[in-house]
Amino acid sequence: MLLLICKVVRLLMRNRKGFTLVEVLVSIGLLALLGLVIAISLNRVFKDNNIKNYDEYVEKIKSAAMLYVNNTVDIINDLNDNSFNIITIGDLVDNGYLNDNLVNPNTNEKVGKNEEIQVFYDSDHELIVVYPYTNDNKDSDLYTLNYSVMYGDTTDNLCYVDLNTRSLQLINPDGTPVKDNNSNKILVPEQNIKAYMENGEECTNLTSEKIGTYKIRYEYTKNYKEKLNQKNVEKKSAERTITVKPSKPVINNFEVAKDKNAVYNPTITYKVSDSSKKTDMELKYCINTTGKISDCSNWNEAKNSQDTTLKINLNEIDKNISGNSKVDIYFFVKNGFEEYTYKSQNYKIKTEVMVKLNGGKYDNDATDFVKYVDDGVKLGNVITFSLFTRDNHAFEGLKNTSGTSYTADTVIIDDVTLTAQWYEYCVNKTLKSTSCSETCGGGNIINHYVDAKYSSHKCPDEPTSISCKIQECYTRCSEQVVVEKCINFCVNANDCWGDQIFRYPYDARDGSSCYYNELTGEGYPTGKACGGSGGSSDGWCNVYLGPGSNDAECKKNYKSDGYTPWWTPKQECYGYGGTVSAGCCYSKRGSC
Repeated sequence: MLLLICKVVRLLMRNRKGFTLVEVLVSIGLLALLGLVIAISLNRVFKDNNIKNYDEYVEKIKSAAMLYVNNTVDIINDLNDNSFNIITIGDLVDNGYLNDNLVNPNTNEKVGKNEEIQVFYDSDHELIVVYPYTNDNKDSDLYTLNYSVMYGDTTDNLCYVDLNTRSLQLINPDGTPVKDNNSNKILVPEQNIKAYMENGEECTNLTSEKIGTYKIRYEYTKNYKEKLNQKNVEKKSAERTITVKPSKPVINNFEVAKDKNAVYNPTITYKVSDSSKKTDMELKYCINTTGKISDCSNWNEAKNSQDTTLKINLNEIDKNISGNSKVDIYFFVKNGFEEYTYKSQNYKIKTEVMVKLNGGKYDNDATDFVKYVDDGVKLGNVITFSLFTRDNHAFEGLKNTSGTSYTADTVIIDDVTLTAQWYEYCVNKTLKSTSCSETCGGGNIINHYVDAKYSSHKCPDEPTSISCKIQECYTRCSEQVVVEKCINFCVNANDCWGDQIFRYPYDARDGSSCYYNELTGEGYPTGKACGGSGGSSDGWCNVYLGPGSNDAECKKNYKSDGYTPWWTPKQECYGYGGTVSAGCCYSKRGSC
């Protein structure tokens, strides 16, 4: 509408420098119409918001009242006897179920503490809360609750069902029942109360044999002590609805048992009945794996109130079931009113082996797992035991919930839950040996352990504070023995000086050769420098110059006087004290 008005105004103003009187009046009219449209729209919005706010306000009070009643034993007890009870807003505020600052959005005033709320149980024993509630009646009234019953119920006459009880009784304005000290039968059919069908006929024998909804009108005397057939008696009326519902079948038992020799042909045991309590009610069953009654195309007769066993073929029920490890089997039952109910059971086609790793791993995966296997298979064909691992633990097999061990050769015949068994190394240990932390001196004893059960598993060593090896270390060659030896250094006597005598120091304990002291000359060759008693003038003599480690060092440290220094690692320098193992020498011919 607004868009249309804007288009009209835009057309009038286009390429115009002025307006005629008619155009001005039209424009004013359009603007007024626009204002009216906006006002109506805003009013609708405000009205909708007010309705919403009031509904929320009422719901808040009802919720608070329901909590208060359910938590108040005295009120619940009263409702079991009385037709209804009256509580107030003040009850809710004083007991902390409602804020006393709550404002009624319709009046913009705080809710009044004296406002009444009606509470009662309906025919299904559900708590009903009525707010706002007003009751201007000052006389007793016939209180009625609608009544429902299943088809086939054994109640003889529904016209006056529950008469003089809380669902059909005379009540005072406060909801309490009218009582007569002389009789419990305040209302007597055909005397001070009479029931009529909706067509005006007297209700005399309404039963549950026919499904339907029946509206009953009650005519009763204002003073229950008077009779309806008396002259000039004041009469009142009230209504209630009686419903005869179609019955529903009941599945009393439903079980599926596996045939280990034919896993696709389980046995079903069932017992069904009808809530109408009529044993002649025709019942039918259907079985599928989808859980949808619309998929039931094959209904079979179900025996009423009898334990029944039958064998089914899952391959016929579900063409795609082959290869599944498990399936849900649904059992539907319906009666002649097409009312139905169902139960289901999970059916394991294959045997379920659940493995709990209990802190370990299987094939390097720490997640518990399930395997589905055919009955009769060995566990070792399903699980590889060597794949169970856990740090610092030994795998000791699998056990079921009863503590029975399962090995690789155990045959699986039923669902089973297995838990990995682990042994923690070195929790229990045995001392294998001890050693000292030092070979000599002030070392401490070190204990060497192995696992008490798995002796091949070495446990961490544990040092102690107990000292060991307190004796001093023996130093090699600290105790020596000197041995004399005669060594021939010459292949040809004309080339050298012949035999010489040497002194060799040896370790006194193990007889190993000791080092030669180059500073003192101990252990150096002694005796004649050259062969014979005085040496040979035409022989060669090696003269010792001093210590060194190579030829270059010898030439550097010992200046030559017509000779060439050289280094030797052997016992080749004998003149002038000589050396034993190594040193710098020079050679000369003649007497040494």
